[in-house]
Parts: sequence; structure tokens; C-alpha cells
Amino acid sequence: MSSENLRETLRLASRVCAIGAAAIALAACGQSSSDGGAAGAGSAGGSEVIDDTKTGALAEMSLGADDAPVTVIEYASVTCPHCATFHEAVFPEIKEKYVDTGKVRFVFREFPTAPAELSVVGSMLARCAADKGGDDAYFLVLGSLFKTQDKWIYGDTRDELMKIGAQAGLDGEAFDTCVRRQELVDLINETVSDGRDRYDINSTPSFIVDGTRRNFSTVDAMSEAIDEALEKAES
Repeated sequence: MSSENLRETLRLASRVCAIGAAAIALAACGQSSSDGGAAGAGSAGGSEVIDDTKTGALAEMSLGADDAPVTVIEYASVTCPHCATFHEAVFPEIKEKYVDTGKVRFVFREFPTAPAELSVVGSMLARCAADKGGDDAYFLVLGSLFKTQDKWIYGDTRDELMKIGAQAGLDGEAFDTCVRRQELVDLINETVSDGRDRYDINSTPSFIVDGTRRNFSTVDAMSEAIDEALEKAES
């Protein structure tokens, strides 16, 4: 893969990354308050209704039953090591305990952090995978992006991203088409703006439970918050 092709890919990502530089600049990788605590002013006054009218790459990306009693929304970045740690060390147990049992619907929303252009490209790649394989393909790519951050962020970015995309059936041509999809950039832009305005998101990973922004870094802290929301939903 020539260095010129890589530069072109990143130029495209940087161009579409006009996603509001101010919004991205405010997003820091790392949580802004104590584990498990409500994170200040970010509240929408109750659980958010998830829009399921869009499909494929433009859909809300989620795991679990659509009619689960509790919805947890994560705002995160594929270039954030704290987000990768959560998905490696915390989320598998949360998924097994709550998502796979129908108690929680888990929604993932992109909130790019530095290096922003790479975060945008990685997010776009995951969404393009959803065109072929739905939410499962999206989360397959997402998991690989988190697991191999060091390789694709600091190594041969395009080559490593193409390897990840190939897991979901995306070839080189599909990758190049993917990073030119302005509607995906527009969607990420909207997600960033909505997260800032609705929940005051300013760091990743941030979580919305029962309409309130929370921070978690342990299974116990997140389980406690979910259990409280379940109890409320069932009362």
C-alpha cells in the first residue's frame, strides 16, 4: 500500500471531519468524574426513545432486545484507550449479565477523540460493515478496532483497517467507497452535537442510564446503576 494512498485516505477523513472541530476538541479520552457517579448536568429528564426507523449504516447500533426494560447508551471513540479497556474488561460481563438476558438494550454512539481523523475513519468503517451484516457486523468491527488500536493507529493505518474490514466482508474498493460517504460523516456530526446538547458529553466513555450521564470503569459500579434502573422500570 503506497504512502500516497494512505495520505489520500487520511485527507478524505480529515476533510469530512469538519464534524465540528470544537466538538471534538472538547471530547477527552478518559472519564470526568468518579466511578459510578452521575456526571453533573447531563440529563434528558428520563429515558431516551431510540429511533429505529433507519437501517444499515445509518441505523442506531445496538445489542439486546429492542423492548428491554432498560436502555444504556455509550458515547465512545474507537481511538480512546479508556474505551478499549471498558470493552475488553467490563463490557463482556455486562453483556452476559444484562444484554444477553433481555434486561438491557445497549446502544453505541460514536464520539470521536484524538486523533480525530482516525477515529472518524474507524467509525465509518464499522458503519459500512453494518450495510452488509447489520448490528452484528458493526460490533464485530468495533471490537476489532478496540482490540488492535496500537496496530491501526500507530502502524500502517490503511492496511490494518482493511484487515479489520475484511472480517465483515469489505474489500479495498469497499473501504475506499466507505470513507467517501458524506452521509456517515453527517451522522457522526449529528451524534456529537446531540450528545453535547442533550447530555453534556465531554469525555469518553460516557454512559446514559435512565436519562442521566454516568461514568463507569468497573463491572460492579455499572451493575449497581443498571440494577437501580431495572428496579425503577419494574415498579
